[in-house]
Amino acid sequence: MHCITCDKNKYPLCSNCSRNPYFVEKARRVLAQKNGLKSLKQLYSEKYAEIKNYNTNSFWNIKFSSPVSYANEPSVTKERIKIAASYIPRKTKRLLDIGTGVGLIEEYLGSQGKTYEIYGIDISQKSVNILKKKFKGDFRKGSVYSLPYGKNSFDVVLALEVLEHISPSKILKVLGKVNEILKPGGVFICSVPLNERMWGLTVNESSHLREYSPELLEKELIISGFRPAGKSFIYAFPDHYVLKSLIARNILTKRWDFNDLILSAKKI
Repeated sequence: MHCITCDKNKYPLCSNCSRNPYFVEKARRVLAQKNGLKSLKQLYSEKYAEIKNYNTNSFWNIKFSSPVSYANEPSVTKERIKIAASYIPRKTKRLLDIGTGVGLIEEYLGSQGKTYEIYGIDISQKSVNILKKKFKGDFRKGSVYSLPYGKNSFDVVLALEVLEHISPSKILKVLGKVNEILKPGGVFICSVPLNERMWGLTVNESSHLREYSPELLEKELIISGFRPAGKSFIYAFPDHYVLKSLIARNILTKRWDFNDLILSAKKI
């Protein structure tokens, strides 16, 4: 069998391609599409190259330095939050938001009269300070790599635009921990960007460490003990969002690629 990206006689990746993080991500996407779970799991070893990680407290403190509110967010952000909120089961009581940022979904849920017992964790101290002033809940600074919660703690865990910031060699451990802290039958709701084409970027301004496809996200969740349930795709049109989305979905269906995936999965 041959290397997935260059066709040399080495499977799944030759030594040269193993040193290129974008080739490694491509190989993961290919294997996910082929349902090659056994080979896919091999590609999460630390021996494979990873995109340089700039996700630090100081990096995100700068990102959260300006005031932000749900009302002023782009249409794609509002749509993502509305869809994610629609996946939250009615009987939900305790909810954890990983990577809370400035609390956009907390703001939206409050506007809808939801009274969940909300917990939130973020790498940025500035984020936590903002959240504590704006919302009721248990908000703390911490790392996704060491979530400080016990087994069967939450009905729902959210991670919106978070997984792409997690190193590939650590993602399965993180998802396994999410599964552990969910109650039996609990729901994990996440979103990731699609079709970023990071290979062509000169600067990684968002500090994304992954290039997800729908199949890759689903396979990582399956490996981690989840059953994918709901799935929605959205575009990132900067203007005339509703009209352009309708045209893209119903008329010019091959002209634009989707820019974001929102997915819910149930703990098995």
